[in-house]
This record gives sequence, C-alpha cells and structure tokens, in this order.
Amino acid sequence: MEKQDARVTKTRRKVLDAGAVVLFTDGWSEVTHMRLAKETGVARGTIYRHWPTIDDLIVEIFESCDPAPYAAEQTGELRADIIAELTLLSENLVSSKLGDVILNAARLADKNAMMARVHTAMHDIIRQPFLAILSDHGQKPDIEAVGRTLIAPILYHHLFEAGQKQLNVELIVDCFLFGLG
Repeated sequence: MEKQDARVTKTRRKVLDAGAVVLFTDGWSEVTHMRLAKETGVARGTIYRHWPTIDDLIVEIFESCDPAPYAAEQTGELRADIIAELTLLSENLVSSKLGDVILNAARLADKNAMMARVHTAMHDIIRQPFLAILSDHGQKPDIEAVGRTLIAPILYHHLFEAGQKQLNVELIVDCFLFGLG
C-alpha cells in the first residue's frame, strides 16, 4: 500500500472532521463541498478531487467519525444501565441532528449501495451500546428485539410525539426486560 503524503492526510482529516461537525450539528443537507471549503479553508476543487459527489463525502465522513459520541456511565445494574443509555440516545436525538442523519440514511438506503452501508452502520452503531450492556450482564441479546423494543419507541417519540407527550424511558426498559424474563 502506498503511503499518503502527510499534507494530504492532514487536509483530508480537516475536511472530514469539519464534515462530521456540520453533519451532526446542522444536518445532512448542510454537508456540501462549498460549506466544507468555507469551514476549513481548503479549496473547493481539492475537496471535489477527493470526494467527487456528496454521497462520497457523507459516506467517508460517516465512516471516519464516531456518530454516537456518548457513553452512559455504567452502574453495574442492568435496568439502570439500559435506562441511562436510552436516556442518552433520547437526549442526542434532541440536541443534535442524529435524527436527520437516521432519516436520510433510511430514505436513501435503497437508492444506492453507499447509502445502504451508512444505513446499516446506523443500525449497528445505535444498537451496539445496548448489546454490550446486555452481554456484560450475562444476557444473550436479541439484536432485533433491542431495535424493536428499546430503540423504536424512542425514535417514534422523537418523530411524532416530541413536545406533546412526556417520554417514559423507564416503562420502555421495563417492557423490554419483561420480555427477557
């Protein structure tokens, strides 16, 4: 494998880091070659040379950053740990453009293979903390049950009920744990 020039590596990293900030702060539609050129001072032509399309840019931004930059403090108690992690997911949906990223990845997943990769990765990234908690507590996690029973109610709430109805994370977790029992 050919070693990349340090300046190229630094420039790419600068653009990708700025892209991650724009993606999760301002949303999917704000990630453009022009916007990242403005944010980074890197010539727009250079950005186009590395990422000819917005899809190329978004895929690499996504693959190079951690889109779930949170980790709940673990207490050692299964219910409390899941509640903490689910609460953080909910807060992230409110305080960032994570919901926008999830919706756009889902919307574009069947249109091209690159976006399908992003969509699949979103599933894995969102479920991973819950799977780890369950595994740490000696449970054999059911990946689909985690998605349907823990994560889906949070996403539904933020899509359709936010501001109208209080989210009851404890009830969601209790229903999930009852299903494990």
